[in-house]
Amino acid sequence: MIVNINKVIHKVAYGSFLLGVASGISMTALIFISTLMRYLGGRPLRFSDELAGLLFLSLTFLCLPHVLNQGRHIRIEILINLVPLGIAKVMDFIGVITLLTFCSIFAYESWNFMNFSFSLNSRTDISGILLWPWMAIMPLSMVLCMLVQITHGLKQPAADATLTEDVI
Repeated sequence: MIVNINKVIHKVAYGSFLLGVASGISMTALIFISTLMRYLGGRPLRFSDELAGLLFLSLTFLCLPHVLNQGRHIRIEILINLVPLGIAKVMDFIGVITLLTFCSIFAYESWNFMNFSFSLNSRTDISGILLWPWMAIMPLSMVLCMLVQITHGLKQPAADATLTEDVI
């Protein structure tokens, strides 16, 4: 049962990652087209800046859970490598608790912010894009990060051994 739940969490994190990548590709295409229209046609897409910002938010928050799951997030390995194993485990535990605390607070606050936006029916200035669905990505991403971390227990997810040359 637990194994199945873990698999679902990992698959949702990967699906979220794919959506984030699609957001990044869409953002790049939108900016490229808008730039071409600005220099070739004299007018950019009216809504490109607003939508590019929302796509960037999506890219960032949708990719976080999968990156955490793969152990590819930013960490300071040099400190872990300089201290004895016992202290390194304590530092790892403190990192996990810090992550879970941050994600909890961020999810709570961003959920309240999203609810406020929903109650105001908040929209972007130029194109009138509804904002609360985009804002919902933030708390959902943080909850998914917490679930990913919980599936790894009280230690940081290890980076893929074949990719450790990137770790500093």
